[in-house]
Amino acid sequence: MQDRPYDARPATTGIRRQLPVWVIAVIAICCLVELGLIIGEMVYGAQLRTMSLFVGGFWSHLFWVNRGIYPGQPIIMFFTYGLMHSGLMHLGMNMISLAVLARELTRMISPGRMFLIYAVSQIAAALLFALMAPTAGPMVGASGAIFGLAGALVSYAAVIGYRKKRPLGPLWRGVLWLLVLNVALTILMPSIAWEAHLGGGIAGVLMGIAMALMPARR
Repeated sequence: MQDRPYDARPATTGIRRQLPVWVIAVIAICCLVELGLIIGEMVYGAQLRTMSLFVGGFWSHLFWVNRGIYPGQPIIMFFTYGLMHSGLMHLGMNMISLAVLARELTRMISPGRMFLIYAVSQIAAALLFALMAPTAGPMVGASGAIFGLAGALVSYAAVIGYRKKRPLGPLWRGVLWLLVLNVALTILMPSIAWEAHLGGGIAGVLMGIAMALMPARR
């Protein structure tokens, strides 16, 4: 995977501004899951969403006891929780944030490395949530992974911009989106899992620095 040269100039429309296929896939899956839950609630009632949380949400207690209601749940829930959301507002805010951040990162790094940041940040978000809130749950949403992308955007742009003495426009846009997302989610969703945001953000910052210092593959 070869990273794209960092370019601080305003990007024009074109392939570099298109969303990676995996980002489109994640958005589509999250929307389909929420749509399925909404339709299911209309048919079977609110208990369907409750059951889905038991099956796909992240439960800290299950991680520590290493057992769940089905085989492999303590591992599988690290991946499923990021595809579920608590409602249309939660889903909309996360998917818009994901699209905006991914469009910025496509100017800097390859889709493969961006996906690696997203996946690692989602796992790191759940791990810190389990560590700081060992009896909490369920936790759902892609926020932790999205904060990882935001952290990577900020750190990558900062390192490359500093080394090449270039304007840091993408850096400040990343910081702005990070702050807006965090404040909005905190105000609109008092039960927000800030521990997951912190875990994902830290992972993203560290990976962004590492990738900025890593020689590009040719």
